[in-house]
Amino acid sequence: MVKSFRNRLRRAFTLIELLVVIAIIAVLIALLLPAVQQAREAARRTQCKNSLKQLGLALHNYHDVFGRFVFATGGTDLPGNDTSNWSRLGGLIPLCPYLDQAPLFNQIANGGVIDGTTDPNIPGPWRPMGAAPWRDNYPPWRRQLSVLRCASEPGNAASWIQTGRTSYGFCFGDTARNINDGGQWTSNRRARGCFYLWSNLGLRDITDGSSNTILMGEIGIALGDGVQQDIQGQVAQGAVNYGNPQACLNLVQNGSWAAGTNITGWRGQRWCDGNISNSGFQTILPPNSPSCSEDTWDGGSGIYSSGSKHAGGVQLLMGDGAVRFISNNVDSGNKSSPDVYEPGTTGVGGRSPYGVWGGFGTRNGSEAVTDF
Repeated sequence: MVKSFRNRLRRAFTLIELLVVIAIIAVLIALLLPAVQQAREAARRTQCKNSLKQLGLALHNYHDVFGRFVFATGGTDLPGNDTSNWSRLGGLIPLCPYLDQAPLFNQIANGGVIDGTTDPNIPGPWRPMGAAPWRDNYPPWRRQLSVLRCASEPGNAASWIQTGRTSYGFCFGDTARNINDGGQWTSNRRARGCFYLWSNLGLRDITDGSSNTILMGEIGIALGDGVQQDIQGQVAQGAVNYGNPQACLNLVQNGSWAAGTNITGWRGQRWCDGNISNSGFQTILPPNSPSCSEDTWDGGSGIYSSGSKHAGGVQLLMGDGAVRFISNNVDSGNKSSPDVYEPGTTGVGGRSPYGVWGGFGTRNGSEAVTDF
């Protein structure tokens, strides 16, 4: 019996052996976890790419019907009141019927009393084509369309955000300054990208080649106001320098906004809002650079960068419907070059001063195909 007991003891684990086994398992988990995370991110990136492809199909189907692309910003009643939309509707709204959201578009287009409610703070029912995009008690604006959210974007946001958000925005080109002329943004009308205020452009206007011109791309959704590490989603207020975009870039230090920078979370907050601060970007500073506004109004001028939660770059929808991943290290020319509308510059025509990245954003900058 004693011998049998000793044999059973020999077959059992010692404490040291058990600790070695636990250590080996921990090492294996540590090795496997990054691989699992990379596989998940690859799947999320593929899903994001598919969303951009759906938006590309919607844009081209819209183009087939109307002979042009949607506007980036437009609507009715400027100036107006909050039962109207102040001409700040975003181009994602007319794309709704081409994204299997025709009932939502009809609801917006018809106006009137929605879901038995009106805004108690303003008189009368909602007008056709909806309320101002910042009226988050207007039910259609609260809808979150799954196609507009990148799977890599965090699901959390500030508690005050009630409207549906968007991970994707329209490309306004390589110009930042809005020249106010009697209430109209004339620089937007003459912008070098495919989209701007009341834009009315089609494939015929993309003389640089549709495969080398950006239609839409990723913008980082803000996590809320004042998140110092949220470079893609936050905007530095009152910090723009049209004579030197590098000054905006310098506001980020060691992965966070510099101390004392006045930041606010505008990016991607309202899918229905066509202003560039919410649903657009320029090709001035390279992908995942900071964004800077001229003042504290989200409808003013500024430098707004493309951004994403993917490592190393952003995904972009080109004019031919292809989706391309562009690195943060893409050639962006002279980051200290003044905006093309800065006094003393040459104006609309010619090559972008912001290198290959700026050339991607222009539709008629005369950049050769070999430049890309």
